Amino acid sequence: MVRRLLFYFFFVVSIIIVPTLDLAAQMPRQRANPSGPVDEVFWAPRVVHLTSVTNLEKNNLDFNIKHTFGVLTNGVEDLFGLDAAANIRFGLDYGITDWLSVGVGRSRFDKLYDGRFKLNALRQKKDGSIPLELAFTGNAAILTVKNGYEVADRLSYMGGVILARKFSDRISLQVTPMFTHFNTVTIERDINDQVVEEINDIVALGIAGRVVLTERVALLVEYIPVLGDRNDQTEDALSVSFDIETGGHVFQLFFTTSQSMTEQHVVARNRDDFLNGDIRFGFNVHRVFSL
Repeated sequence: MVRRLLFYFFFVVSIIIVPTLDLAAQMPRQRANPSGPVDEVFWAPRVVHLTSVTNLEKNNLDFNIKHTFGVLTNGVEDLFGLDAAANIRFGLDYGITDWLSVGVGRSRFDKLYDGRFKLNALRQKKDGSIPLELAFTGNAAILTVKNGYEVADRLSYMGGVILARKFSDRISLQVTPMFTHFNTVTIERDINDQVVEEINDIVALGIAGRVVLTERVALLVEYIPVLGDRNDQTEDALSVSFDIETGGHVFQLFFTTSQSMTEQHVVARNRDDFLNGDIRFGFNVHRVFSL
């Protein structure tokens, strides 16, 4: 059943590729100074769940929508997860300078609000004088669902260092060591009466790779393994995405295990295993405006 759905997905993507090729012919890219910074390590400010190293230029505004459905294994009864409860995030990111951006967002699950920043400290140069990109990123998030907790108990945080390199016009790689913290954690019992315990601090490593398939379509893989202690009954998040760049818009169609939208919740709360078929379909849409 999952193989059949994958076949349909690739068929739809192949239909989308044709008009994007025509668009590429109409909108050729202009190459910048050959000794200047490398462009388009990734096409969007996010990979799937991870913040990408790609910076927003000064006075550019990225309006983004993220939507993740239920698991495919629910079958045709709920249309392979499309009828299930979906998590949705609306976000805005703004380039204060060419190297500093800030953003805010709101997710449906837990009525979660988040604020974030990204500071690009190094840009990879085309002449090889600087071989990689370096950025610092972080966020703070607050749950606003009514649960009786105090404000401080609702807060969580993530801090990370992004290292990335564009090896060629087609291949890019990024790693993000990150630290996450939750002010309040829980100890519960699952349906089998087993104790499920959370911890406050988790260390993880975000790994993302991109292969450009055509001028406007790329394949991305994102993997976020936890390093060291982790919450009970959680799994490392894995995602596979097709990015479609149309000039001004980037559409990301992906399969993932996590319905969470912020890095700390992806790291701490993902309970699904990609290899066991716990896969969800989702999409991100990015629209950049020059203000």
